[in-house]
Amino acid sequence: MDSASDQRRPRKCTAHVATAAAISLAALTACNGGSAGSGMDGETVIMHTWVGGDADREQWGAYVEAGNQADSSVDVSFSGPAIGNYYTALPTVLQGSNAPCIVTLQNGQVSPYIEGLEPLEDLAADVGLDLNEYNEAMLEQLSVDGEVYAIPYGAEPNLIFYNRGMFEEAGVPEPTLGWTTEEFLEAAEALTGDGQYGYAIGPGLFHPTYWMAANGEADWVQDGVGDLTDENLIERIQFKIDLATEHEVARPLEADAGGTFPHIDAFSNGQAAMMMNGTWDLQHQQDQIGEENLGITSIPSDDGVARGAIAGTGFAVTQNCSDQEAAMNAIAAMTSLEAQEEVGRTRGNVPSREAALEAWGADEAEEIVEVVREVTTNGVASEIPHNINELNTGFSQYIVEAYAGRSSVEDVLQLIAADDDQS
Repeated sequence: MDSASDQRRPRKCTAHVATAAAISLAALTACNGGSAGSGMDGETVIMHTWVGGDADREQWGAYVEAGNQADSSVDVSFSGPAIGNYYTALPTVLQGSNAPCIVTLQNGQVSPYIEGLEPLEDLAADVGLDLNEYNEAMLEQLSVDGEVYAIPYGAEPNLIFYNRGMFEEAGVPEPTLGWTTEEFLEAAEALTGDGQYGYAIGPGLFHPTYWMAANGEADWVQDGVGDLTDENLIERIQFKIDLATEHEVARPLEADAGGTFPHIDAFSNGQAAMMMNGTWDLQHQQDQIGEENLGITSIPSDDGVARGAIAGTGFAVTQNCSDQEAAMNAIAAMTSLEAQEEVGRTRGNVPSREAALEAWGADEAEEIVEVVREVTTNGVASEIPHNINELNTGFSQYIVEAYAGRSSVEDVLQLIAADDDQS
């Protein structure tokens, strides 16, 4: 860490991870007898994250409580807005005088926020945290220019979720690990009809980039800048559109709006037999359509090789945190092997430590464990552009023209690039 970073780090202060009952945001005070300090409430580390309902509260409460079991000397509280508003407000949160000490990041969305985040390798070494114990692909996606900015708390490979009952009713064989794009299309066509679709299209730029990663095409971003003329990106976006307009196996998105998740709703409600999503949605979908009815498999690839499209998800320390070492201790506790095993058992969250996979898989079906282990081991991390939020906004605005046949994918991407140049 450079000298400027060293000057930002205060003296060590004892940290504690609170039990789930202690999840309230209080006045910000530092460790030295209650004087003002950003991101601390006495000795409690304040975490800013997305909290959109009971499921989010229970998830974060599980990490906090598991961290407490791993290290009873650590204390964390959390609060925040729903996920739809989280990233929009995050730059302001990071720059504020009352910035929290910890923030959470998903889908590798690190680059847009690094001006407000602290590189973590030196802090990890200070608290004895070995980064080699975490999933390598996830660490790669949570890094910028070789610097790790977030510690992964869960492995989130993106997969194809499918409804077993709908496959059986249509007489379609269930997909196997490492299936091809052609096999996917054949299944989707056979599953479409009688008011239901074979596949539900997800919003935003992330989904076509996951198809790219599944095909080993994860290099459209260089030095934090996305190449909107990349041939593979254009091809995968066109494929997404063709699913609705040419193959007619998916409903076209009338508005590819950020903050909404029509593919999740369609799949949960039985309006679509398949969708793409991360393993973070696994327990939710088991609850929605039935544990025995939910199947998962790899994202299909042109060559039939099962590759995991990794979405790095982790805890980060803010630059304005008044006790960065306390924050790092809290992160170490919440992502420890013991905590990962506990959250994996109680919440079904896939751990970011391979050593914790056995504990997670103890209560999961063998085929679920096999798929997750394979795609996590063979995970491909895609670099995320520093302006991904602006690109997604433009994509949401213009892609509907491509679904309607009024614009080509190239035209849409040119419009997005022009807007980005003017911003």
